[in-house]
Amino acid sequence: MLIVGRGGEGVVLASQVLTDTFGRAGCWVQSFPEFKAERRGAPISAFLRWDEAAPIHRRYKVQDCDVLVVISPSPPSEQLLAAVRPGGLVILNRDTHFPYAGDFHVAHVAASRIAQEHGILSSEGRPMGNVALLGACVKLLAPDELPALELAIASRMGSGAAANIRAARDGYAACVRQHVLEADAHVEHAAAAPRPHRRALFAVSTTDSLRVHTGAWSLDRPVLLDACNDCALCALFCPEGAMTRTNGAMAIDYLYCKGCGICEVVCPVKNAIAMEPVPA
Repeated sequence: MLIVGRGGEGVVLASQVLTDTFGRAGCWVQSFPEFKAERRGAPISAFLRWDEAAPIHRRYKVQDCDVLVVISPSPPSEQLLAAVRPGGLVILNRDTHFPYAGDFHVAHVAASRIAQEHGILSSEGRPMGNVALLGACVKLLAPDELPALELAIASRMGSGAAANIRAARDGYAACVRQHVLEADAHVEHAAAAPRPHRRALFAVSTTDSLRVHTGAWSLDRPVLLDACNDCALCALFCPEGAMTRTNGAMAIDYLYCKGCGICEVVCPVKNAIAMEPVPA
């Protein structure tokens, strides 16, 4: 899912609430924003993935989306619509017919008007339609999870939760899918162009990180004390893989340990790991 809008319209908050909702519904979720400029009114995007069956390991931005949510009342550009995959869904903040069509479905809800009715306004007095749009999203994507959305709103919005829950319910009820009209302009899906193969500008090493003896960087190093119970939690967090458990006993490879001290911080046993200066 790609959520777009402008700074000050609650794009990031909307992505967080919807992520919370899918999480409460039992899905694996991932969400993160992208800021173009640090000012109100600048374009902002948020990317959201959810999976009912397995953890999500992809960490990159959503380029082609299955669902496009446009929080701004202004219409999306044809370029943005072209990023919607065939068969995808576009959810808009508007109360009139959207005059574009393509190999995607369009739904709309008058989110700004709903926000105005419930007194959900920005510091400048503009209606904040983000949560009403979330009601529409839940109706279209997970129609049984309106209670989960309400819980997510209540957990994040404090004193403003009641009005936003009412707005989400109204957005859920008022959302409609629109029919394609003959006069609608057609938008083509923009297939991703293959990347040309280019020669590297700099020499590329074909060796792995084992050639880099990061232990030479360290000024301090961890030492295992008698209280260590070999739980191996330190090995889980060690960024260099220098902490290992072999045959039930912990060991430290000082050739790669760079003395960051993370192992001492995460260790659940008091006085099990201590940091000492590296011998000269």
